[in-house]
Amino acid sequence: MRILLVGAGGFIGRHLHAALHAASHRVLASARRPDPAAPGDWCRLDLAELARDPQAFVWPEGVELVINAAGLLSTDGKQLHEVQHRGACALFERAAAHGARVLQISALGAEQGAGTDFLASKAAADRHLLGFGMPAVVLRPSLVLGPGGASSRWLQRLSPWPLIPLLDNRARLQPLHVDDLCAAVLALLRHWPEQPCSLALVGPEAMTQSQLLDRLRAAQGWGPGRYWVLPRPLTTLGTALGERFGWRALNRQTLALARCDNLAAPEPLASTCGHRCLPLEARLHDWPSSADSVHLALQPLLLALLVTIWLGTALACLGPGFDWGLRILAEAGIAGWPARLAVLAGALCDALLGLGLLLSRWRRRALQAQIFLMLGYTALVTWLLPHYWFDPFQGVGKNLVLLPASLWLLWLQPAYARSRP
Repeated sequence: MRILLVGAGGFIGRHLHAALHAASHRVLASARRPDPAAPGDWCRLDLAELARDPQAFVWPEGVELVINAAGLLSTDGKQLHEVQHRGACALFERAAAHGARVLQISALGAEQGAGTDFLASKAAADRHLLGFGMPAVVLRPSLVLGPGGASSRWLQRLSPWPLIPLLDNRARLQPLHVDDLCAAVLALLRHWPEQPCSLALVGPEAMTQSQLLDRLRAAQGWGPGRYWVLPRPLTTLGTALGERFGWRALNRQTLALARCDNLAAPEPLASTCGHRCLPLEARLHDWPSSADSVHLALQPLLLALLVTIWLGTALACLGPGFDWGLRILAEAGIAGWPARLAVLAGALCDALLGLGLLLSRWRRRALQAQIFLMLGYTALVTWLLPHYWFDPFQGVGKNLVLLPASLWLLWLQPAYARSRP
């Protein structure tokens, strides 16, 4: 079958791409920025552009099925509406005009009155597709886990902690492995429903967040974890900061999703195509690995340490350490207004670096800047004030620890952040 796979560069799209190829389907993969080195046939398709101009994409010849696996983890309601609603609807209309079937990968909970922009935009596109009367299936998976997923990465990062903080531990969900999602899609292609329909895709067991994390811990050889549900004032503060700094793992949307049950019956899908998801633990063979989880867990701790150091240094320089900074510069032969300006500029630079580490879009640049700044500080002190290497508090020697920590964090920045202009 000739298939146009939209969103093939994302977590679900990448796994579907491989599964469809393995099943001998002819796949034309699309992404906003296709990787020239990626295997297979690729084309560029941006749903945001399609929403503004439905003719922006030249429809490929011979496409029999469109699978829309595109999605955004964003708190920008306008962007979600443009991509997941208007862009998806424009895609469906083009598919209908060319006689292609559509399989929409939606989300469990996307329905009328959905409480978040993410689910509401998915729900609007789902309604539009099912209202066409064309051959279409809306597949609504619960939480999908596996290598490369943003939610999977966050859960993997939490799994090694001795005391694991949770936003909520009462809501239940039915998680499934991404391999089960791929198997369900292949089963639907073999047994396509006669009428347009919406089908839930869920794991066989309902569990809380702590029970899910215990499954991940067991797969890595660890015992049950200890959990702490964050008090509401702390979650309110955290989500407000997440909204301000663009944290994908902690914001008002993720908090709302974490506090709601995400459950459905697996029977409708099983009766339609014969697929039932395996228990989660039966899929946890190659992922997660304990070494990767420990690396992921250390990242936020080191990041918090660096933020504290840079912001703390800025506050100290502007407060009780201001005169101390002037005395150090006087030892190097710098006095008067140039010294005062140097202390103020250094404090401002430290503060900007600390704030830059909090913003995901600037984190890579901030890490690069702080590495060069520490190298510069160390070189200047070695040249002008070498006796500070023998300071009992090792004010300069600490750079020998902070430099490799910063380099490690820089290396572990996600690929999308590395390529971002």
